[in-house]
Amino acid sequence: MEAFVNQISEIGTLKTVLLHRPDVEVSQIIPEYLEQMLAEDTPYVPGAQKEHDIFSNVLRDQGVEVLYLRDMFCEAMKAHPEARTAFVDDYILSAGVPGEGLRDAVRQYLLRKDTAGLFFEISKGVMRRDLDDLLDKPIQLLVADPYPFVSDPVPNAYFTRDIGTCVGSGMIISSMSKPSRMRETLVLRYVHKYHPRFAAQPVPLWYDGSAGYKIEGGDILVLSDKTLAIGCGERTCVSAVECVADRLLHEGYERVLLFNNPRSRKYMHLDVLFTMVDRDKFLVHPYIANKECEIYELTAAKSGVGVSCVTESVEDMLKRVLRLPAVKLIHVGGGDPIATAREHWNMGSNSLTVSPGNVITYDRNDITNELLVKAGVKVNTIPGSELARGRGGPRCMSMPIHREA
Repeated sequence: MEAFVNQISEIGTLKTVLLHRPDVEVSQIIPEYLEQMLAEDTPYVPGAQKEHDIFSNVLRDQGVEVLYLRDMFCEAMKAHPEARTAFVDDYILSAGVPGEGLRDAVRQYLLRKDTAGLFFEISKGVMRRDLDDLLDKPIQLLVADPYPFVSDPVPNAYFTRDIGTCVGSGMIISSMSKPSRMRETLVLRYVHKYHPRFAAQPVPLWYDGSAGYKIEGGDILVLSDKTLAIGCGERTCVSAVECVADRLLHEGYERVLLFNNPRSRKYMHLDVLFTMVDRDKFLVHPYIANKECEIYELTAAKSGVGVSCVTESVEDMLKRVLRLPAVKLIHVGGGDPIATAREHWNMGSNSLTVSPGNVITYDRNDITNELLVKAGVKVNTIPGSELARGRGGPRCMSMPIHREA
């Protein structure tokens, strides 16, 4: 039986991918709470769904099996109905619902739902008005509060890359840095544990967040079967990179390249600065191309992880670790300061490689897309007027599960 999980590169032909179609959770974004909800704006949900459907159809047209997080969760719960109560309890804990009385009320409310209804509720967030029919209301519902949610919605859930990453035959389940996203990884944990396709051939967890260190999938790039690149910055901490490296360097990987990026939303993940588009071609922000960040190389040591500072250029480093005679760096926006800033903001470097030299990008990044074409890369564009408002691109919106070697 072919392994369900397999990803030893960023560019191998994509066979199976996990997506989440934007839904009710996006409609719950409130302008007054944009920062808390990690949103820049309030997307128009039907427009975002239409754009996302175009994205998924481009993938299907190229032979990719598209799985949806909602369906996988419902199938996992159907296969193991005994897991529903445990999931609800874990959800209440991760959502930080305060007070035993309110927790009991939310627990009863959620357990009355069927599986699809349960996913809907945790997506939209349990609202104060959802509990209006309670006879004995807990104090938290009696005291007036302008905030409408008892547990927050998950409006960033369509960025499935962030919540987990497949590496080789195993998986890293993220430990999210922002409280508003912690419930997304809980869904993935239950999918990993209970879905029949994961259970058919056990999928090891290289990291599951139990160490308490924060790491997100957008910071992890699988450059080859020997080399990982991991960004350390706003969403991923050094200690998490050390944990992942310590495990994977004993599972056949030779090195982990740690990119020390600014602790800034502008540079939130490595994949908004740097993506691999072909065997020897990389789409980069000037911050990476000019090596304005420090890069460290982590390798196996007798005790723990060995660390050395990379002193060579990015091009020379990539040639060395990937054993290539030459590499080409394609600059977002062509290096023009205005075009670079605009197209970086609209996720110009956040491309998803479907197969070597064949990528999906947002159509709005004209200059970057033209440079990709000139470099011999096939560019499949999708609209992103609404999707991009969430500050993520095609790579952010996809979690590859299986790629050909």
